[in-house]
Order: sequence, then C-alpha cells, then structure tokens
Amino acid sequence: MDGPVICLRLEAASAFSRLLGRAILICVLAGATPPAEAQTNQDQAEQAARARELLLLARHAIGLESSQPPLWSLSAAGGFRRFVKYISVQSPTKVVERQRVLSGKLQVDFLLPDKFRRHISNRGISGRRYAYTEVVNGALAWRDPPPPVISSYRDNRIIDVGDIERSREKYAEDARQQLAFYTLGWILETPPALPSEFLYAGEVRTDDRILEAIIVNGPNGFRPVLLLDHKTHLPFALVVALVEPKRETVIVEVASVSRQFITDTYARARREREARRTPAQRRELQWRFSDHQPVDGLLLPRRITTFIDGEITEELTISQFKVNQPINLRRFEGRPEVR
Repeated sequence: MDGPVICLRLEAASAFSRLLGRAILICVLAGATPPAEAQTNQDQAEQAARARELLLLARHAIGLESSQPPLWSLSAAGGFRRFVKYISVQSPTKVVERQRVLSGKLQVDFLLPDKFRRHISNRGISGRRYAYTEVVNGALAWRDPPPPVISSYRDNRIIDVGDIERSREKYAEDARQQLAFYTLGWILETPPALPSEFLYAGEVRTDDRILEAIIVNGPNGFRPVLLLDHKTHLPFALVVALVEPKRETVIVEVASVSRQFITDTYARARREREARRTPAQRRELQWRFSDHQPVDGLLLPRRITTFIDGEITEELTISQFKVNQPINLRRFEGRPEVR
C-alpha cells in the first residue's frame, strides 16, 4: 500500500500497511500444515483476547459499561457537507475543473439489540434533491426507495430472476455495512446481522499520538480497521482499504440554442469520461471521529470526517443525540426489494 493512510505521516502509513499485511498473513497461514495452523490459532486467540481487552477499555471510556440503565436506544440527527470535485464540460472546446459543497441531513436510530436505521436527504450536483433510508431489522436489511436491479448482461434492459435476488442481497449487505460504521464508531459493535470477529493488530504511531489497531473481520469482505486512542481509549477512526478505479464526475453545463453545439459538447463529455477512466487501484477510506462530548452519561463523537486517500470528502456534524428514548417501531418497517 503506497501513499499516506488516514492523513498521517508516511511512517504511520507504513505501519498501517504492515498491519494489513499481518491480517493477510493470518488468512494464509490458516491453511498451512498442522503445526503452523496450531501456532496461527494460538496467535489468533491472543489477538482476539487483546482486542476484547481494548474494546472493554473503550466501552468504559465511552460510558457504556457504567450507564444505568443500560443503553437500549440511541438516536442522532445532524447535517453534513459533501466536498465534490467534478469536471464541467461547457463547450466542445472548454473543460473546467470545479468544486462544490453540497449540504444534506442525516437521521440515525438504533433500537438495540437488532434494529438500525439511517435516513439521508441530500442534493446532487445538478441541484436535484433525493432521499433514501437504509434499515437493518433482525436478519433483514433493505434500502427504501428500492434501488434498480443490477443486470448481469451488457444490455441493462435485460434482467432475470437471478439478477433480482443478487441485487436484493447486494443492497441488503450494503445497508448492513453502512450502518455498521455508525455502530462501531458509537457503541463499538456491529449489528447482529453482520457478525464480526475482532483481532488486535498492533500499534500505529503518529506525530502526536499512539493508536491501537483492531481488525474487524466480517462477512462478504467487510474488513475495516478500528483505531483506538492509546491514552483515552476512545475510537479515533475506522479505515478501509479499497481496490477500485478512481472515478471522476464529468457533467455537461451548457446553454445554447444550437443543436449541433449541444451535440458536440456531449460528445466532448463522452471523450472526457473515457480519457479520465483509470484502472482499479488501492485506495484508503477513513472515518475519523472527533469532538467527543458527554450525552446522558455517554461520551459520543459529534463530528465524523470522511477522507479518501487523505483528502476530505465529507464532514458530518451531529446536532442532537437522544439516549434511551422511545423510537416508533414503524421506522424499522418495510421489506427488501428492488425495482
């Protein structure tokens, strides 16, 4: 893994790379000869025990272990800003790089042990508003409104029964994983529908702090690294290594009465998209938690900053937390489907 990770110095990035290397090594050794397998099992048991120890300290720091009555519901509301860079094609010969700040709202509800909900309302680059809700209710998960079916054919107009089922499960897994980021950052656990194993992976040293790294091993490739502050034990960040192309948004912004001018401008936009297409590469996404404040006996982060490859892409500010307040069960009603 090259380049900075979680916006730290290169030395810290190298340390984090070694942590991921250790996690990969564990998976490789699991299929080795019996003596190596026995040693690996022992190592994993020690790493799991150390992870449990650190998570207990973190839960104490947050106030989860001492809260009376115990936490059974948590709601959060706030606003976020998305920092969007895009390519504006304004004529067949004029292409401009632009950046906009898009504002949106967030509502999150946890009804423990197994009901979770996230509602997003936002505005796209074009100015069009949209909203959606992701829900995990027991073993079921879905997004509302239902997303489109993902076709397994080149012609996206062709779908079959298998496409419907695969799309439904993909969107359900997306909902589970998205909500798990919030549950990990706020209550240090994943939803029961996303069972995960926690393994200690060592320390990451930065300019001003030491971080304890815990790998979260979940199903279907869910594998973030939870970083805890060594001194306070509070969650500092969640880091995910991705392999994907770097996508640049190219849109047409043109005002003309000439049909040929508009046609040529859209043709230029297609060429720009093709020219800016990149192969899949290793990237890092980080959610950093900050501004921890007391809320009814708990210490919760009111700010979550998202970085991709060290660059800020979103900043969420929580304006209100509600702890152990009734939540209408209708918020968690619905059914998994696609359209």
